[in-house]
Amino acid sequence: MPGLVDCHTHFGAFLPFEEDLVTETRAAAVGGVTTVFHVILEAGSILARLPYYLDAVRRLAVVDMHFWAACMTEEHLCEIPALRRRGIRGFKFFLSYKGDEMEDVGIYGIDYAYLQRGLEQVAACDGVAVVHAENYELLQLHKQRQVGRNDFESFCRSRPSICEEIDAYAACRMAQEAGAELYLVHIGSADVVDIVRRFRRRGVRVYVETSPRYLLIDETGTGLAEPELALTTPSYKPAGHRERLWTAVGEGAVDTVATDSAANTLGEKVGAGSVWRAQPSWQEMPTSLASMMTHGVNQDRVTMSQLTALMSTNAARIFGLYPRKGSVVEGADADLVIADDEATRTVERCAHSACDYTPYEGRSLTGWPVLTMVRGNVVMDEGAITEGPGLGRAIGVE
Repeated sequence: MPGLVDCHTHFGAFLPFEEDLVTETRAAAVGGVTTVFHVILEAGSILARLPYYLDAVRRLAVVDMHFWAACMTEEHLCEIPALRRRGIRGFKFFLSYKGDEMEDVGIYGIDYAYLQRGLEQVAACDGVAVVHAENYELLQLHKQRQVGRNDFESFCRSRPSICEEIDAYAACRMAQEAGAELYLVHIGSADVVDIVRRFRRRGVRVYVETSPRYLLIDETGTGLAEPELALTTPSYKPAGHRERLWTAVGEGAVDTVATDSAANTLGEKVGAGSVWRAQPSWQEMPTSLASMMTHGVNQDRVTMSQLTALMSTNAARIFGLYPRKGSVVEGADADLVIADDEATRTVERCAHSACDYTPYEGRSLTGWPVLTMVRGNVVMDEGAITEGPGLGRAIGVE
């Protein structure tokens, strides 16, 4: 296959950015990922900090990196045209996190008025608005209804499907008004896919991303030895959503599968002993392809051709990297992953990642990457990293 393009990851969210570049690009290579997208979070100017990111990737990364820019301030809105000219096409807007929920990570949510102005700016320069759809006000209501509880299922029920649906509908309607391309990230609610279908029929250019976790885990955490290790936002939905998402993936209604990975350590993940203070996400890149091979291709939910589009080609097309990335054609970057579709292994934590756990530990998966190439260079061979820091490059950004 062409090397995987994981277009939604977070470096430096919980651990130092430069350390993450070393360890987590290695973890990416283990999973067959040759291009990662990092969401740039800056309180001040993103434009002024861009040279730092380009240089850090060149010095420390093992695979290539592209960027989204998170828009949270007036300065960020003003910088959208200049950042677009530099090559960034994805601009991320958080409709949740308006309180202090993620301030230690540097994420601050925005309101509908800000999003509408952002969509207009993005539309004017041929960008893509990347939206985290979870209605903050409804989140507060449902969290209050779980007061006194401290378990995985209660956390999931504090962020029900309606929170995603309301903001997804609003974002689609505002994108229609602005004439903007819209990309909805980490969708776990199958009802959002139904909403998107309606707006696509109206001519709105809207894309849907889901993650392996939402195709494998429901709100009960069934099948996980320690469900709390899989806590993330948005949370998991009832099992019916998971099955409907698989159907949507097979029908082509979902455009991409990305991990939303953010490395953290076991001690920090649930160190406070409260699900309400747990750090969201984990490093899922090492198992993403094997998960989709096992539960998608091997169960006839998707074909290999569909899987290639979902995990590589479509993201490259949407964000302007195709055909350099996401393809195996003359003139492309020779990013390749070879997978052994008969290899069956028991999941263990990835030794190359600083994330010292995985919720999937002990599961059996069939269909693992055995060789990864970045721009013609072998970076992973049978699980061993064969290149040091400095091979990676910032791609598509000047």
